[in-house]
Amino acid sequence: MNRTHSNVILICRLSDANVHKDFCLNSGTTPEPRAPVPEMQARHGYWWHLLIDLPILLLVGALCILLEVGALPSRRTGFMCNDPALSYPHTKETFSIPLVAAITVIVPYLLLWAVETTLQQEDEYNLKKSKYMTSAKVAALIYRDYIYGSIVNLTILEIVKCAAGSPRPTFFDLCKPDKASTCNGSEYVSSYTCTSKQYAGYLQTDSSRSFPSAHASLSVYCGLFLAWYLQRKAFSWHNRSVLVVPLLQVLCVVYACVCSLSRLTDHRHHWWDVLAGAVMGVLTVLYTVLVLCKNFSQPAVVSTSDISSSDGNNHQSVRRLLSDREPRVVVP
Repeated sequence: MNRTHSNVILICRLSDANVHKDFCLNSGTTPEPRAPVPEMQARHGYWWHLLIDLPILLLVGALCILLEVGALPSRRTGFMCNDPALSYPHTKETFSIPLVAAITVIVPYLLLWAVETTLQQEDEYNLKKSKYMTSAKVAALIYRDYIYGSIVNLTILEIVKCAAGSPRPTFFDLCKPDKASTCNGSEYVSSYTCTSKQYAGYLQTDSSRSFPSAHASLSVYCGLFLAWYLQRKAFSWHNRSVLVVPLLQVLCVVYACVCSLSRLTDHRHHWWDVLAGAVMGVLTVLYTVLVLCKNFSQPAVVSTSDISSSDGNNHQSVRRLLSDREPRVVVP
């Protein structure tokens, strides 16, 4: 008795991350296994990051710190004598530098990890022991690009601040320039020396670094990045609250707006400083999301809930097929 068809046994492993609806086709041939990533290639990438990327990151960070503390020379523009726009008293700020730094660095990773953990929970076959580690690793990859973008933003900010040398609204109170009491009318003073004994030298140097606003730039960058991420990733949640994600997005945008506007109410910046900083934050978000993160196009987890076999003779779902460690699907 001749048989025109022979049974072909296909092994479908759960570890294959590229499983699609037609993962088991009745083609009569066994699909070629994917070649693993060579160990040498992985080591090469590791040493590349360690010997190239890390020194560059440290160098840029050191440059930003030196520019911020005034260790490197920077430009100082002059001022108009008795300018009321520079005569505001120096008071306590609403959003301090440590607070903005903590929000910019800590909050994004916590939110990324929470979202990725929720996405991992949608796959009931994801091992509980590895669920949190997997979500932490995925969040770390996105967070790495976020940090790269923030460093680019901060570096440009510091360079522009030192190049512009624009006086703050509290310039006279912080600096107390020696020629402020001797100039007359609307005379322009181009050369001066700060004589204030009330404030530290850092604040006196910082009094000439109003443009652009770093608070506005970093808060807009952080808030819009997280809102964009939530739009692309968190809205994929099924059977969950429809208000949680929009509420989080509103909070992110509100933080960016309130932090930026506080620089005006605290008389730390002029309105054009805040506007320029916000524009820089938006441009950096576009660069980070579209170029570095590829618009979050890569899914963090491949859920098997929506995957099913496309074979007309086999209507079993992949969820059922993957119930065993190495399920065997017999295709005639």
